[in-house]
Amino acid sequence: MKILLACLAATLLASATASAQSAPAALRSYDWQQPTATFTLPKELREVSGIAFLANQRVGCVEDQTGTIYIYNLATKRVESKLVFGKQGDYEDIVRLQSGWLVLRSDGTLFKHSDQGSTTSYATGLTVANNPEGLAYDQQSGTVLVACKGSAGVGQPDQKRALYRLDAKTFRAETKPAYVLDVAELIALDRRQGKGTTINKFAPSAVAIHPLSRHLFVLAASGNALVELDEQGTALSVQKLPRKLFPQPEGLTFAPNGDLYISSEMGDNGKSGMIQFFRASTIAANK
Repeated sequence: MKILLACLAATLLASATASAQSAPAALRSYDWQQPTATFTLPKELREVSGIAFLANQRVGCVEDQTGTIYIYNLATKRVESKLVFGKQGDYEDIVRLQSGWLVLRSDGTLFKHSDQGSTTSYATGLTVANNPEGLAYDQQSGTVLVACKGSAGVGQPDQKRALYRLDAKTFRAETKPAYVLDVAELIALDRRQGKGTTINKFAPSAVAIHPLSRHLFVLAASGNALVELDEQGTALSVQKLPRKLFPQPEGLTFAPNGDLYISSEMGDNGKSGMIQFFRASTIAANK
């Protein structure tokens, strides 16, 4: 009986593992060569560095130089309002909370700006050496994830990149990374996929959680690529992004149904900041 139960348990475990490994990557549900829509941003958002999805066809935006949140209307293609939360600084990403905003600065400082107009700053414990660039809010746990472009932390090799989880109350980074990306492994995975053009580097510039699969999407301007991880941090798929559409991809956000928005700074070969919109396709996802 014990042998039978052990065999049954092993079979169930193997089945569950195979099922998890065969789960389709959501990256496949977007047509990367053909955006559903392209939005050319005004001059004040030439250096757009982060975006956050809002209701009623709007997105919140931050850019590299001013402590201002720009509310951009996708329907009218105009900035409809501005919220000043701080002084000039190198601001990298933004997320929308139920009653306010979080904005990440490149030195690791986090700013919480309430809808009533007050701003509080928090020292996350991350530094310029970590070069924090990506910010995501995990509604399920009530915590925040920060993706680092630079050092992954003490004890981590140079080819690793880290995502840290912040405490829900103090916004202090946990001692160890929540997820660690091995750049060499991402490059190898990209080559195994056999899609032609391959990546040769990867340094995160944005992160977002897919609202349906809860997979992590990590964007990299350095490498012009997007990586999808499962909830355990296993890399599922790598997508090289065409530079003609993404001169310098820095911002990433999802609509509740899985539609995706990626913002790019104007970059060396661009004329303006832009947002590319991709509607999710369930047909493509199951190929």
